[in-house]
Amino acid sequence: MNIRKVIIIAVSAITLLVFVITAIISYNFGMNYGVTNAETIRTKRAKKAETHSKEIKSVLVSKVTNSTIRKKINSSGRVVSLNNITILSEVQGRLIGNNTFKKGTKLKKGDTIFTVENTNLKLLIEAKKSKYMALISSTLPDIKLDFNNEYNKWNYFFNALDLKNNLVEFPKINSSKEKNFIVSRSILAEYLSIKSDEEKLSKYTVSAPFDGIITKSYSDVGGNVNPGSPVVDFIRDDKMEIELTVNTSEITFINIGDSVSFMQNEKKYSGKIVRKGNFVNPKTQNISVFTSINNNNSIYNGMYLDAIITTQGTKNTFKLPRRAVFEKNKVFIIDSENKLKIQNVNIIAYQNDEVIIDNLSDNILIVTEPMINATEGTTVKAIIR
Repeated sequence: MNIRKVIIIAVSAITLLVFVITAIISYNFGMNYGVTNAETIRTKRAKKAETHSKEIKSVLVSKVTNSTIRKKINSSGRVVSLNNITILSEVQGRLIGNNTFKKGTKLKKGDTIFTVENTNLKLLIEAKKSKYMALISSTLPDIKLDFNNEYNKWNYFFNALDLKNNLVEFPKINSSKEKNFIVSRSILAEYLSIKSDEEKLSKYTVSAPFDGIITKSYSDVGGNVNPGSPVVDFIRDDKMEIELTVNTSEITFINIGDSVSFMQNEKKYSGKIVRKGNFVNPKTQNISVFTSINNNNSIYNGMYLDAIITTQGTKNTFKLPRRAVFEKNKVFIIDSENKLKIQNVNIIAYQNDEVIIDNLSDNILIVTEPMINATEGTTVKAIIR
């Protein structure tokens, strides 16, 4: 038993001695190798660090090419008739006719909308014409005697008088003597009185001022009207316009004549800007622009349409993605040494996911992707899109 213990102790001591000797030899060998090859090791480490530092990031860029960009502005509005009027009665009387002024009635220009009973006034005018004819007849002998050279025109005027037709043009007076004679006989005064009544008689029949539709009727056949009483609302159906609203920042890009495309239920229409408002709606803080629209018999008063205004364009501008802009108006550009540089840009408009700028020269390289933790002076590799 004692012999066994001695053997174990001896083997352990020998193993420990061998380990210590091996460690000392390895240490001395490593120290000698490091001293001998120190310069080689430093060179390898420097090359590795240099290789790591030369790992350059690639970035997407666009080369500035200024041009005229046609801006597109989205809006919507309601179709309204170019003419929308309320027609009033200028005389007093009873409405007669055949119900032509019912709501929804379509009329052509010149068609009668309504008529007011005018029998009394017609008879009054005929009576005055009869007296006037008698006045001229009694005056003709004196005219032939005193103004023989003017007799023919007055005789023609007398023969042209008719109870059922309007008075013809009054003869031209050629001398002060003739003028005094005509005025003293009240020939001119009676003529003007009858012409006034004829003008009043014309107001008893109201005709359509343009092609259109009656949208509202305030009275009916047999009803009485007074001067100033509304009878019908009348709208034009062959010419329409649409009021669109745009932001105050967009109104400067819109010009008279800019084209507009409209859409409604997959149907498309076209038009142009015809007027621009010069006031701001206090409720919406928007400005109105008015457009024409080509009517193909499927456009109705009151319809709502979506619209896209295509402007005539702004010269020397460039479009880039919104994501390229940071801190409101800054972008990264790449200088001649392929290093990043921060540049302020003048944004004149936003268009969907893009912005339009106007202060960069041609051929400048703009970074078009977001740069995270990037700083000026960083060397990058430009990949032109």
